[in-house]
Amino acid sequence: MNLLIRFAENTAEISAGASALILLLFSAGKLTRKVYAAQWRSWVWLALAVRLLIPIHFELPQTAVALPAPSPEQGVTVVVPGTRGTGSFSIPDTVSGQERNAYEKKAELIREDAEKRTVPLNTLLAVTWAAGAAGCLLWTLGSSLLFRRRLLRWSSEETDDGVLRLFREERAAAGGGGRVRLMRGKKDAGPMLIGLLCPVLLLPPGLFEDGELRVIFRHELTHFRRRDLWYRLLLAAACAVHWFNPLVWLMARAANRDLELSCDEAALKNADPAFRAEYGRAILSVAQKATQRRAPLSTGFGGGKKELKRRLETILNTKKRRRGAAALCVALVLTISCGAFVTYGGTSPDGRKNREKQDVLAQRLLSVRTESIGDNSAVGRVLGALSLPDGMVQGGMALQTNSEPYSLTVRYTAQSDELLTQTDLSWAYRNATLILSLIQNADRVVFYVDAPDCAMTFVYTREQSMKQEQTDVRTLSQGASEMEKFLADLNSRTAEDYQMTHSTEAKEREDLLTVGQAETAVEQHAPIILPEKLVSRGRLVFAGADCYGFTSVLEGKSPQPEQWYAISRDGSAFFVISGSCPVVRNLESAETAVKSGGSEASLTALREQITQAQETLKQAQVELENRRKSGAADYSEQQQKVREAEEALAKAKEEFQNRHTALPPYEHRTDDAVESAVYEALGQFYSEPYTDGNVVINAPVIYGSFEEDGALRVFATVDEAEYELDGEVLNSVGGSRIPMELRFSKDGNPWKLIGRTTAKDGSYFGDSIQDFCAPHGDVAKKMLADYGKSGNFLSGMKKNIQEYVSQTGIGAKSFHSGGKDYLIV
Repeated sequence: MNLLIRFAENTAEISAGASALILLLFSAGKLTRKVYAAQWRSWVWLALAVRLLIPIHFELPQTAVALPAPSPEQGVTVVVPGTRGTGSFSIPDTVSGQERNAYEKKAELIREDAEKRTVPLNTLLAVTWAAGAAGCLLWTLGSSLLFRRRLLRWSSEETDDGVLRLFREERAAAGGGGRVRLMRGKKDAGPMLIGLLCPVLLLPPGLFEDGELRVIFRHELTHFRRRDLWYRLLLAAACAVHWFNPLVWLMARAANRDLELSCDEAALKNADPAFRAEYGRAILSVAQKATQRRAPLSTGFGGGKKELKRRLETILNTKKRRRGAAALCVALVLTISCGAFVTYGGTSPDGRKNREKQDVLAQRLLSVRTESIGDNSAVGRVLGALSLPDGMVQGGMALQTNSEPYSLTVRYTAQSDELLTQTDLSWAYRNATLILSLIQNADRVVFYVDAPDCAMTFVYTREQSMKQEQTDVRTLSQGASEMEKFLADLNSRTAEDYQMTHSTEAKEREDLLTVGQAETAVEQHAPIILPEKLVSRGRLVFAGADCYGFTSVLEGKSPQPEQWYAISRDGSAFFVISGSCPVVRNLESAETAVKSGGSEASLTALREQITQAQETLKQAQVELENRRKSGAADYSEQQQKVREAEEALAKAKEEFQNRHTALPPYEHRTDDAVESAVYEALGQFYSEPYTDGNVVINAPVIYGSFEEDGALRVFATVDEAEYELDGEVLNSVGGSRIPMELRFSKDGNPWKLIGRTTAKDGSYFGDSIQDFCAPHGDVAKKMLADYGKSGNFLSGMKKNIQEYVSQTGIGAKSFHSGGKDYLIV
């Protein structure tokens, strides 16, 4: 079936590409008829017919046209009688009450689904195409054979000696045709050549002049010599394979007309004007005497009015036409590349290969399906058939089959921390779901993954998979079509899709953990030894999954995280991350500290919710606008989505405003004249926060001040940061560290800023510092040496924050900066 689907898709792509070429040839028809001989067009049509019959699609990395294709989820559901009760679903003995009723309803739905079979739409389209192609081809062959049989039934061998003599002469002049039989029909049909293997030249009843007979014999024997009946068979086959494309049928009609014209050209090659005139008169005479009854696999001597007119023009035109070798080569190149700029469903070559690999994977998975988890070799084959992220290696496995729930434990090793922490967790959900589908009595799957500085424990149960898939996953590995659709669906998801934490269903799910439940689960996974304790870091996205983050800190000390813990909201994945792991920076930027106990989302999380709500609203508005532009009468569903998105955005903004605390500006107090001048200058260009209500705190490190020519030059590296108050934590939401020179003039008292020069970015950084510090090279050297160190800057910022909290009384007890938390004493 997969091969048939690929053939159908290739045919659609080739047909679309050929359509463009056919339209091009039609539009250039008049020009080519004037310039090139009819034989040129016959060769082009022949090449195009052959290309249409080759189901190989030459693909380019980038394609111009994407044909719409059904998604893997689209299908047609059919009812299969006599299968009720074949669905299987076990209800755990530990389940009771309302939960057991829910399980029983689910089991009933599974039994009902067992009566149905969903045929994927692409499979249905492929079968329809194949049936249509077979029907067209059978009709062509059958109608031609029936036509030949009816004609020959009322025909007999030619007996007139004069006619036979002329036939032998023309046959000898043609240099072939020894196998062609000459017969006389009893019906007014012909003259024509019929029969691929046993050719017959059929003459209609009645008397013909010798000149007419000579023209008929030369014309039909030319058809035989050029094998034009086989040419017509190729055209008929192309029409059958591309029966859905009207342009291919029009191409076949044009090719048959050009075939007759090229046959006339070949029969009249080197003919004198007298024979040309006789040839034309014979065509007109025969057209009057005989009825042209066409069959796909036969030649016709006459034709319609337009066709006869064009043939007469060709006969009487003695002007030599070009053979068009160069143009033919161009046409052949276009024909060979036919469809290369078209893809079915927008699938790139890499996407096509991936899909083919997916089909192969589906077959391989079905071949390793097993009934019992107790079969070690069978379970090993299932694990061997699963795909893993590059750089992850499977280790040992263990089976628990003594009592239910039967479980499988597998160990993996990740080559790097980033591989484990940054690779989307969907691979674990997908593989666990497939294991529960392929091993019929497996109830629980456990993955242990080790990396240099992190580790993960992943647990997935049959009940979890049932809630996610809304069916017993064992029924999805009973056939090729079910497995292909199931696998395509699994591979299209992200970790967030498996958790459904942002979907409508998530609001109704009671199995998603609260912060308190997550903290309890973390303590059960990794018991915290006193005097350590857990500090909630709030919600964060980790390995593509919605998680809660925690750090362990020492009692009574500033929370400097040495160990991170993350647990997914559905409780399936638990991570342990060392403080040296580079991904910790991502964790900290994704979510910062929340109020003590972590019961509320942080301001960073609320800000992300606003961003997500804005994106959702934008997408809903685009869908509504597209629906309106399409001319649809009903777009109430899109309007409802816009209203819901607007409400969600307003709610997120309101929650942020309710949580957000407006902070007073920062004022530095000092008795040092130079330091005071520096802080006053910084207040002019580093005091306005990006978010209203936040505060900007400056902490400059001054490396030297020099009075020169009545002015003051100060060299400093300014560390400035914007803070928001999140509970009892001042959380840094942005900032910069910039080396600079400040220039002051003494206009009375104090010093007045007259200019500044800041360090340039990139490769100019060091040179620009040395330039604006000149001639004080020792200052530039010290400024460059300290820039990558945090000690002086951190102590200065900590001192200024403590001063700010003391002056304003905002109640902050710690501040978060540089990936760490610091106490404010």
